[in-house]
Amino acid sequence: MRKRTLHIENFGPISNATVELRTINMFIGEQAIGKSTMAKLIAVFTDAISLYRLIKDDVDAWHSMLKDHNLLVYLDGKYQVVYEEIDDDWHLHVECSPEGISSSISTDGKVISDKTMIADEILRFSKSHNVGDSRFTGGDMDVNTRLDNVTNSIYIPAERIIYSVLTNLMPALALANATIPKNLLRFMVELGNAKSEYPRFDIPLLGIEFKHEATEDSIVIDQTHKNIPMTAASSGIQSLVPLMLVINYAVSKRYYTSYVIEEPECNLFPTKQVELFRYLLKTVKHLGRTLTVTTHSPYLLAAMNNILFAGMLAEKYGQGIKKYIDGILPDPYRLTLKECSVYSLGKDINGGMYCRSLLDDETGMIDYNSLDGVSETLGDEFDALQRTVMEYKSKLHE
Repeated sequence: MRKRTLHIENFGPISNATVELRTINMFIGEQAIGKSTMAKLIAVFTDAISLYRLIKDDVDAWHSMLKDHNLLVYLDGKYQVVYEEIDDDWHLHVECSPEGISSSISTDGKVISDKTMIADEILRFSKSHNVGDSRFTGGDMDVNTRLDNVTNSIYIPAERIIYSVLTNLMPALALANATIPKNLLRFMVELGNAKSEYPRFDIPLLGIEFKHEATEDSIVIDQTHKNIPMTAASSGIQSLVPLMLVINYAVSKRYYTSYVIEEPECNLFPTKQVELFRYLLKTVKHLGRTLTVTTHSPYLLAAMNNILFAGMLAEKYGQGIKKYIDGILPDPYRLTLKECSVYSLGKDINGGMYCRSLLDDETGMIDYNSLDGVSETLGDEFDALQRTVMEYKSKLHE
């Protein structure tokens, strides 16, 4: 069984964290706690092409990838980033630190330490496990002749609300790539490609149709047929449209195996947040693909819990119950514990940060106390106010 782990120490806001990467990964937590840093590193290490470059080109590739994701600022100090991948007797170990990049592969009872052999073995393993674009993992491939912006992972930033109205400025912005992180430029390129591929694109989730025209992008509202420029659309629409366009283009036209999405819920009403998350799960879920999501939303956490509950029921009771569950959560929206990782990131009492799994191995679901701590806190606050009123009224009558 394939197992992947990422260990991070003293890198940016992350003081110490170890996460297991599965098919679907979710990270929830407050701002500036390290979710984006974690997600960007996952985008690097779940990409066979990036791993190839990292091992072949060593520190130069590592610094280049960090620059691509605007993480170079975190290179100060003593840090460690370790990625491990195990599949039966195949064991890859990659370690990045100020001292350099070290790597090894153990397979068939042998330890491979030669960098060229390790890099080639990664591509061979990826190809044999249906992971990655066959254009770049074929036997006659020379990765060194490819453009260094070729990756098998796509990063969809929370800032996409800006790019939904800036895509037409791509030629000018591309000239400024020294100051714009390459992962954001890649997203903008794919957004431009998606607009060209889907000049008219239905988004039933919001009851709108997106229209791409040479002069101006717009949306058409289904109910009123009213045409509204994208620049005048709501923030939720401006956030959702580029996400939907790029995801559909990436899945149908590209060979990305790792999809990393920051805050898919941006500016959406809670019910739409849940609908979007399930749509993403259904669209991306496929053999060899990985979906990683960062979020602030307890609604997505609750949605994930229902997805796990449905998967647990189907796995436990089999075909007899599946026909009943299908009417509530069909198979594309069901997952089992072994397919998911859910982590909470936050500040601990000592001033550092914590990263803990929210999954309960016994129940196969998210720990109940973790589902919505904010609502519980507000409920306690409301109860305290009620008690205060009762005590105050009691004193008035004394």
